[in-house]
This record gives sequence, C-alpha cells and structure tokens, in this order.
Amino acid sequence: MSIGGEQIRLRISNAFGVSPLPITEVTVALPFNGSAGVSAIQPQTLQRLTWSGNESIVIPNGALAVSDPIEFDIKPESNLAVTMYLADGQTTNYITSHPGSRTTSYYTLGNEVDATNLTITNATEQSSLHW
Repeated sequence: MSIGGEQIRLRISNAFGVSPLPITEVTVALPFNGSAGVSAIQPQTLQRLTWSGNESIVIPNGALAVSDPIEFDIKPESNLAVTMYLADGQTTNYITSHPGSRTTSYYTLGNEVDATNLTITNATEQSSLHW
C-alpha cells in the first residue's frame, strides 16, 4: 500500500485477458510480521471482500473491477495479503499479471481464502517468485 488509511478497496484487472475472469471469493489480511512473500497472515485482520454486495464477480475481458470499501486500518508502505479463489479456474492462459511484483505468490487447489497459513505441505500446493 502506498498510502495508509482506514478503508481500502481492491482493484482487480482483466485488462489483457481474452475471456471473462470468474472470481468466487477474495479475502485480504495483513501478512505475518508485516513481511512480503510470507505464507501466513495475521488472522485477526482477515476480511472478505464484496463486489456490489456479492462475494463473487465475473470480470469481463478487458475490464477492471473495484471492490466495495471495507474498514481496514493500514499504515503507509505496508504489505497486504490478498487471497483469491476461482472455483471454475481460468479458461485460457492469457492472464493479466504483475511479473515485476518481487514477492512470492502461493497457489493451491481448493478454497483457501480463510486459511491463516499457506505453508506448502503437498504436491497440490506451490509457490512462485515474481508472478
């Protein structure tokens, strides 16, 4: 987060996608110790996002979605952990990504939006630098 505040909204882009992006659920939290790239969060900060009051959204290709605002105290220059679940996955390999993110992303099968730690424990989970 570049600036702090008492409320946040999340923007998710499908600007370069060639098909709709179906997002089932999204949560945000502060990462453990405020660190980037860690697999754990501060559980007391975990909050679910909504989109016009709905937990799920389908973002059309070429579009941007902005979540409803939530009460979330965050200091300037803080890290934020975002967990997304796509029940239907993606229909293509053309995705809008941030290859210069310089942090670790975690992937797993199933819905882990309420997980407090995504420690890699089996073959269905993996991490990736710079996604």
